[in-house]
Amino acid sequence: MAEEKKKEEGMPASPENMVYFWGVGGLVLGLIIGFLVFPGMAGAPAAAAAAQNDTFVLDAAKAESIAALLEDNIFLSTGQQMDVTYVRYVDQGNYAELYYNIDGQEMPIYISRDYKYIYPSGALEISAVEEQMRTLRAQAEAEAASQAAGVPKSDSPQVLMFVMSYCPYGNQAEGGLVPVVEQLADAAEFEPVYIVYVNASRNGYECTTNNGVEYCSMHGNAELWQDVREKIIFNLYGERKWAEYVGSVNSRCSLTDIDTCWLTVANETGVDAAAVTAEFEANKFEILDGEIEKTTQYGVRSSPTIMINEYTYSGSRTPAAYQATVCEAFNNAPGACGTELSDTGAAAAGDCG
Repeated sequence: MAEEKKKEEGMPASPENMVYFWGVGGLVLGLIIGFLVFPGMAGAPAAAAAAQNDTFVLDAAKAESIAALLEDNIFLSTGQQMDVTYVRYVDQGNYAELYYNIDGQEMPIYISRDYKYIYPSGALEISAVEEQMRTLRAQAEAEAASQAAGVPKSDSPQVLMFVMSYCPYGNQAEGGLVPVVEQLADAAEFEPVYIVYVNASRNGYECTTNNGVEYCSMHGNAELWQDVREKIIFNLYGERKWAEYVGSVNSRCSLTDIDTCWLTVANETGVDAAAVTAEFEANKFEILDGEIEKTTQYGVRSSPTIMINEYTYSGSRTPAAYQATVCEAFNNAPGACGTELSDTGAAAAGDCG
Protein backbone atom coordinates (compact mmCIF):
# COMPACT_ATOMS: atom_id res chain seq x y z
CA MET A 1 0.00 0.00 0.00
CA ALA A 2 1.44 3.31 -0.99
CA GLU A 3 0.38 5.93 1.52
CA GLU A 4 1.54 9.39 0.71
CA LYS A 5 2.98 11.28 3.67
CA LYS A 6 4.38 14.77 3.18
CA LYS A 7 7.11 15.75 5.60
CA GLU A 8 6.79 19.09 7.29
CA GLU A 9 9.82 21.34 7.01
CA GLY A 10 11.70 21.36 10.28
CA MET A 11 9.87 18.34 11.71
CA PRO A 12 11.93 15.70 13.54
CA ALA A 13 12.04 12.33 11.75
CA SER A 14 15.04 10.55 13.22
CA PRO A 15 14.83 6.84 14.12
CA GLU A 16 15.11 7.75 17.79
CA ASN A 17 12.12 10.07 17.57
CA MET A 18 10.12 7.46 15.67
CA VAL A 19 10.75 4.93 18.44
CA TYR A 20 9.30 7.34 20.98
CA PHE A 21 6.13 7.78 18.99
CA TRP A 22 5.55 4.21 17.88
CA GLY A 23 6.84 2.21 20.81
CA VAL A 24 6.26 1.85 24.52
CA GLY A 25 8.21 -0.76 26.45
CA GLY A 26 9.15 -2.57 23.24
CA LEU A 27 5.55 -2.61 21.97
CA VAL A 28 4.92 -1.19 18.53
CA LEU A 29 1.92 1.11 18.79
CA GLY A 30 -0.79 1.32 16.19
CA LEU A 31 -1.54 4.93 15.35
CA ILE A 32 -0.51 3.97 11.84
CA ILE A 33 -3.56 1.65 11.78
CA GLY A 34 -5.80 4.60 11.08
CA PHE A 35 -3.62 5.74 8.20
CA LEU A 36 -3.48 2.26 6.65
CA VAL A 37 -7.08 1.25 7.17
CA PHE A 38 -8.48 4.59 6.05
CA PRO A 39 -6.28 5.50 3.05
CA GLY A 40 -8.17 8.73 2.43
CA MET A 41 -6.18 10.36 5.22
CA ALA A 42 -3.44 12.45 3.61
CA GLY A 43 -0.39 14.39 4.78
CA ALA A 44 -0.77 18.04 5.68
CA PRO A 45 0.24 20.66 3.11
CA ALA A 46 3.83 21.78 3.43
CA ALA A 47 2.54 25.31 3.97
CA ALA A 48 0.92 24.34 7.27
CA ALA A 49 3.91 25.59 9.25
CA ALA A 50 3.79 29.01 7.64
CA ALA A 51 1.14 30.49 9.91
CA GLN A 52 2.80 30.59 13.33
CA ASN A 53 2.08 32.52 16.49
CA ASP A 54 4.98 34.30 18.11
CA THR A 55 4.62 32.10 21.17
CA PHE A 56 3.18 28.64 21.49
CA VAL A 57 0.17 28.67 23.82
CA LEU A 58 -0.75 25.52 25.71
CA ASP A 59 -4.35 24.44 25.21
CA ALA A 60 -4.97 22.06 28.10
CA ALA A 61 -8.13 20.60 26.57
CA LYS A 62 -6.37 19.77 23.31
CA ALA A 63 -3.40 18.31 25.17
CA GLU A 64 -5.83 16.03 27.02
CA SER A 65 -7.55 15.02 23.78
CA ILE A 66 -4.18 13.95 22.39
CA ALA A 67 -3.62 11.92 25.56
CA ALA A 68 -6.94 10.17 24.89
CA LEU A 69 -5.87 9.50 21.30
CA LEU A 70 -2.66 7.88 22.56
CA GLU A 71 -4.63 5.74 25.01
CA ASP A 72 -6.82 4.53 22.13
CA ASN A 73 -3.66 3.89 20.11
CA ILE A 74 -2.20 1.70 22.85
CA PHE A 75 -5.47 -0.17 23.35
CA LEU A 76 -5.81 -0.96 19.63
CA SER A 77 -2.22 -2.19 19.43
CA THR A 78 -1.95 -4.16 22.65
CA GLY A 79 -5.47 -4.69 24.01
CA GLN A 80 -4.36 -2.98 27.22
CA GLN A 81 -5.87 0.10 28.82
CA MET A 82 -2.97 2.35 29.81
CA ASP A 83 -3.17 5.84 31.34
CA VAL A 84 -1.47 8.63 29.39
CA THR A 85 -0.89 11.88 31.27
CA TYR A 86 0.23 15.23 29.89
CA VAL A 87 3.40 16.51 31.63
CA ARG A 88 4.92 19.53 29.86
CA TYR A 89 5.70 21.13 26.52
CA VAL A 90 8.68 22.57 24.66
CA ASP A 91 8.20 25.20 21.96
CA GLN A 92 10.54 24.31 19.09
CA GLY A 93 9.60 27.18 16.77
CA ASN A 94 8.13 25.34 13.77
CA TYR A 95 6.45 22.79 16.02
CA ALA A 96 5.84 21.93 19.66
CA GLU A 97 6.81 18.92 21.73
CA LEU A 98 4.12 17.75 24.13
CA TYR A 99 5.52 15.38 26.74
CA TYR A 100 3.36 12.60 28.14
CA ASN A 101 3.85 10.05 30.87
CA ILE A 102 3.16 6.65 29.31
CA ASP A 103 3.62 3.66 31.57
CA GLY A 104 6.13 5.51 33.71
CA GLN A 105 8.12 6.91 30.79
CA GLU A 106 8.10 10.53 29.69
CA MET A 107 7.85 10.69 25.92
CA PRO A 108 7.52 13.53 23.41
CA ILE A 109 4.74 13.81 20.85
CA TYR A 110 5.36 16.29 18.04
CA ILE A 111 2.49 18.53 16.92
CA SER A 112 1.97 21.67 14.86
CA ARG A 113 1.68 24.85 16.89
CA ASP A 114 -1.99 25.21 15.92
CA TYR A 115 -2.77 21.65 17.18
CA LYS A 116 -3.95 20.57 13.72
CA TYR A 117 -1.22 18.05 12.86
CA ILE A 118 0.69 15.30 14.62
CA TYR A 119 4.06 14.14 13.32
CA PRO A 120 5.18 10.51 13.55
CA SER A 121 7.33 10.82 10.39
CA GLY A 122 5.09 13.02 8.26
CA ALA A 123 2.00 15.09 9.01
CA LEU A 124 -1.34 13.53 10.00
CA GLU A 125 -4.37 15.68 10.72
CA ILE A 126 -5.20 15.19 14.40
CA SER A 127 -8.99 15.54 14.02
CA ALA A 128 -9.04 12.88 11.29
CA VAL A 129 -6.85 10.52 13.33
CA GLU A 130 -9.08 11.00 16.38
CA GLU A 131 -12.20 10.21 14.38
CA GLN A 132 -10.70 7.08 12.88
CA MET A 133 -9.33 5.98 16.26
CA ARG A 134 -12.80 6.26 17.78
CA THR A 135 -14.20 4.15 14.96
CA LEU A 136 -11.46 1.55 15.24
CA ARG A 137 -11.72 1.36 19.01
CA ALA A 138 -15.48 0.85 18.84
CA GLN A 139 -14.96 -1.92 16.29
CA ALA A 140 -12.22 -3.51 18.40
CA GLU A 141 -14.36 -3.46 21.54
CA ALA A 142 -17.33 -4.91 19.69
CA GLU A 143 -15.16 -7.65 18.20
CA ALA A 144 -13.64 -8.43 21.60
CA ALA A 145 -17.10 -8.73 23.09
CA SER A 146 -18.15 -11.00 20.23
CA GLN A 147 -15.09 -13.20 20.66
CA ALA A 148 -15.68 -13.46 24.40
CA ALA A 149 -19.29 -14.50 23.86
CA GLY A 150 -18.33 -17.20 21.35
CA VAL A 151 -20.04 -18.14 18.12
CA PRO A 152 -23.76 -17.23 18.14
CA LYS A 153 -26.00 -20.18 17.28
CA SER A 154 -28.79 -20.35 14.72
CA ASP A 155 -30.76 -22.95 12.79
CA SER A 156 -28.94 -22.04 9.56
CA PRO A 157 -25.64 -20.24 10.24
CA GLN A 158 -24.61 -17.42 7.91
CA VAL A 159 -21.01 -17.59 6.75
CA LEU A 160 -19.64 -14.48 5.01
CA MET A 161 -16.27 -14.91 3.31
CA PHE A 162 -14.64 -11.52 2.63
CA VAL A 163 -11.83 -12.04 0.14
CA MET A 164 -9.99 -10.67 -2.88
CA SER A 165 -9.89 -13.07 -5.81
CA TYR A 166 -6.09 -12.95 -6.02
CA CYS A 167 -5.08 -12.33 -2.43
CA PRO A 168 -2.78 -15.27 -1.53
CA TYR A 169 -4.20 -15.49 1.98
CA GLY A 170 -7.74 -15.16 0.64
CA ASN A 171 -7.07 -18.03 -1.77
CA GLN A 172 -5.66 -20.06 1.12
CA ALA A 173 -8.86 -19.43 3.09
CA GLU A 174 -10.99 -20.35 0.08
CA GLY A 175 -9.06 -23.60 -0.23
CA GLY A 176 -9.95 -24.41 3.37
CA LEU A 177 -13.57 -23.35 2.99
CA VAL A 178 -14.38 -25.11 -0.28
CA PRO A 179 -14.77 -28.59 1.33
CA VAL A 180 -16.91 -27.06 4.09
CA VAL A 181 -19.16 -25.33 1.57
CA GLU A 182 -19.51 -28.56 -0.39
CA GLN A 183 -20.35 -30.45 2.80
CA LEU A 184 -22.72 -28.00 4.52
CA ALA A 185 -24.29 -25.87 1.77
CA ASP A 186 -27.69 -27.50 2.37
CA ALA A 187 -27.68 -26.57 6.05
CA ALA A 188 -25.78 -23.25 6.26
CA GLU A 189 -25.75 -20.10 4.14
CA PHE A 190 -22.40 -19.28 2.55
CA GLU A 191 -21.69 -16.07 0.64
CA PRO A 192 -18.44 -14.71 -0.80
CA VAL A 193 -18.04 -10.93 -0.51
CA TYR A 194 -15.30 -9.26 -2.52
CA ILE A 195 -13.30 -6.40 -1.02
CA VAL A 196 -13.27 -3.32 -3.24
CA TYR A 197 -11.74 0.04 -2.38
CA VAL A 198 -13.22 3.37 -3.49
CA ASN A 199 -11.22 6.33 -4.81
CA ALA A 200 -7.90 4.76 -3.84
CA SER A 201 -5.73 5.57 -6.87
CA ARG A 202 -3.87 8.12 -4.75
CA ASN A 203 -2.73 5.19 -2.62
CA GLY A 204 -1.13 3.39 -5.53
CA TYR A 205 -4.04 1.17 -6.61
CA GLU A 206 -5.03 0.59 -10.22
CA CYS A 207 -8.65 1.67 -10.54
CA THR A 208 -11.55 1.86 -12.98
CA THR A 209 -13.76 4.95 -12.97
CA ASN A 210 -17.52 5.05 -13.49
CA ASN A 211 -19.72 8.12 -12.93
CA GLY A 212 -16.91 9.82 -11.05
CA VAL A 213 -16.30 6.89 -8.67
CA GLU A 214 -13.04 4.94 -8.69
CA TYR A 215 -13.40 1.19 -8.15
CA CYS A 216 -10.07 -0.24 -7.03
CA SER A 217 -8.65 -3.61 -6.04
CA MET A 218 -5.36 -4.17 -4.24
CA HIS A 219 -3.95 -6.32 -7.03
CA GLY A 220 -5.26 -4.29 -9.95
CA ASN A 221 -8.11 -4.33 -12.43
CA ALA A 222 -7.55 -7.95 -13.43
CA GLU A 223 -8.45 -8.90 -9.85
CA LEU A 224 -11.33 -6.41 -9.75
CA TRP A 225 -13.00 -7.95 -12.80
CA GLN A 226 -12.42 -11.50 -11.56
CA ASP A 227 -14.10 -10.48 -8.29
CA VAL A 228 -17.15 -9.52 -10.33
CA ARG A 229 -17.14 -12.73 -12.38
CA GLU A 230 -16.87 -14.92 -9.27
CA LYS A 231 -19.74 -13.06 -7.59
CA ILE A 232 -21.86 -13.51 -10.72
CA ILE A 233 -21.16 -17.26 -10.66
CA PHE A 234 -22.26 -17.33 -7.03
CA ASN A 235 -25.41 -15.34 -7.84
CA LEU A 236 -26.31 -17.55 -10.82
CA TYR A 237 -25.39 -20.97 -9.49
CA GLY A 238 -25.14 -20.81 -5.69
CA GLU A 239 -22.38 -21.64 -3.27
CA ARG A 240 -21.59 -25.21 -4.34
CA LYS A 241 -20.87 -24.29 -7.95
CA TRP A 242 -19.01 -21.19 -6.75
CA ALA A 243 -16.85 -23.40 -4.53
CA GLU A 244 -16.15 -25.82 -7.37
CA TYR A 245 -15.27 -23.01 -9.75
CA VAL A 246 -13.10 -21.08 -7.29
CA GLY A 247 -11.23 -24.19 -6.20
CA SER A 248 -10.32 -24.83 -9.82
CA VAL A 249 -9.62 -21.27 -10.97
CA ASN A 250 -7.31 -20.61 -8.01
CA SER A 251 -5.12 -23.55 -8.97
CA ARG A 252 -5.33 -23.18 -12.75
CA CYS A 253 -5.13 -19.43 -13.43
CA SER A 254 -2.78 -16.61 -12.45
CA LEU A 255 -3.42 -12.89 -12.19
CA THR A 256 -1.57 -12.37 -15.48
CA ASP A 257 -3.80 -14.70 -17.52
CA ILE A 258 -7.10 -14.64 -15.62
CA ASP A 259 -8.86 -12.49 -18.26
CA THR A 260 -8.80 -15.49 -20.62
CA CYS A 261 -8.12 -18.44 -18.31
CA TRP A 262 -11.39 -17.94 -16.44
CA LEU A 263 -13.24 -19.02 -19.58
CA THR A 264 -11.44 -22.35 -19.72
CA VAL A 265 -12.28 -23.10 -16.08
CA ALA A 266 -15.89 -21.98 -16.59
CA ASN A 267 -16.33 -24.43 -19.44
CA GLU A 268 -14.72 -27.26 -17.47
CA THR A 269 -16.89 -26.69 -14.40
CA GLY A 270 -20.22 -26.33 -16.22
CA VAL A 271 -20.50 -22.55 -15.89
CA ASP A 272 -22.18 -20.75 -18.81
CA ALA A 273 -19.46 -18.25 -19.72
CA ALA A 274 -21.76 -16.38 -22.10
CA ALA A 275 -24.31 -15.82 -19.34
CA VAL A 276 -21.58 -14.63 -16.96
CA THR A 277 -20.21 -12.25 -19.62
CA ALA A 278 -23.66 -10.82 -20.36
CA GLU A 279 -24.33 -10.17 -16.66
CA PHE A 280 -20.84 -8.71 -16.28
CA GLU A 281 -21.37 -6.20 -19.10
CA ALA A 282 -24.83 -5.24 -17.91
CA ASN A 283 -24.31 -4.92 -14.15
CA LYS A 284 -20.62 -4.94 -13.17
CA PHE A 285 -20.70 -1.60 -11.38
CA GLU A 286 -23.95 -2.40 -9.56
CA ILE A 287 -22.33 -5.64 -8.37
CA LEU A 288 -19.26 -3.74 -7.18
CA ASP A 289 -21.50 -1.24 -5.36
CA GLY A 290 -23.17 -4.15 -3.55
CA GLU A 291 -19.82 -5.55 -2.44
CA ILE A 292 -18.69 -2.13 -1.20
CA GLU A 293 -21.95 -1.72 0.73
CA LYS A 294 -21.54 -5.06 2.48
CA THR A 295 -17.87 -4.61 3.37
CA THR A 296 -18.68 -1.14 4.70
CA GLN A 297 -21.59 -2.53 6.73
CA TYR A 298 -19.28 -5.00 8.47
CA GLY A 299 -16.22 -2.73 8.60
CA VAL A 300 -14.07 -5.19 6.65
CA ARG A 301 -10.99 -4.12 4.67
CA SER A 302 -8.61 -7.10 4.75
CA SER A 303 -8.65 -10.48 3.03
CA PRO A 304 -9.55 -12.99 4.27
CA THR A 305 -12.13 -12.06 6.89
CA ILE A 306 -14.55 -14.85 7.76
CA MET A 307 -17.69 -14.03 9.75
CA ILE A 308 -19.95 -16.79 11.09
CA ASN A 309 -23.24 -15.42 12.40
CA GLU A 310 -21.36 -12.08 12.59
CA TYR A 311 -18.66 -13.69 14.74
CA THR A 312 -15.22 -12.93 13.32
CA TYR A 313 -13.36 -16.19 12.86
CA SER A 314 -9.71 -16.13 13.97
CA GLY A 315 -8.67 -19.79 13.80
CA SER A 316 -6.52 -21.64 11.31
CA ARG A 317 -7.37 -21.83 7.62
CA THR A 318 -7.89 -25.58 7.34
CA PRO A 319 -11.08 -27.40 6.34
CA ALA A 320 -11.31 -29.09 9.75
CA ALA A 321 -10.93 -25.82 11.65
CA TYR A 322 -13.55 -24.03 9.55
CA GLN A 323 -15.87 -27.01 9.81
CA ALA A 324 -15.61 -27.10 13.60
CA THR A 325 -16.56 -23.45 13.99
CA VAL A 326 -19.39 -23.51 11.46
CA CYS A 327 -20.79 -26.66 13.08
CA GLU A 328 -20.55 -25.00 16.49
CA ALA A 329 -22.86 -22.26 15.16
CA PHE A 330 -25.81 -24.63 14.59
CA ASN A 331 -28.56 -24.98 17.16
CA ASN A 332 -28.65 -28.60 16.03
CA ALA A 333 -25.63 -29.63 14.00
CA PRO A 334 -26.43 -31.73 10.90
CA GLY A 335 -25.04 -35.19 10.46
CA ALA A 336 -22.54 -33.90 7.89
CA CYS A 337 -20.64 -32.26 10.75
CA GLY A 338 -19.56 -35.74 11.79
CA THR A 339 -17.61 -36.25 8.56
CA GLU A 340 -13.93 -35.53 9.14
CA LEU A 341 -12.16 -33.00 6.93
CA SER A 342 -8.46 -32.33 6.48
CA ASP A 343 -6.61 -30.49 9.23
CA THR A 344 -3.90 -29.18 6.89
CA GLY A 345 -3.97 -26.09 4.71
CA ALA A 346 -1.98 -24.68 1.80
CA ALA A 347 0.80 -22.15 2.37
CA ALA A 348 0.32 -18.54 1.32
CA ALA A 349 2.47 -15.45 0.96
CA GLY A 350 1.72 -11.94 -0.19
CA ASP A 351 -0.17 -8.77 0.67
CA CYS A 352 -3.92 -8.65 1.24
CA GLY A 353 -4.65 -5.44 3.07
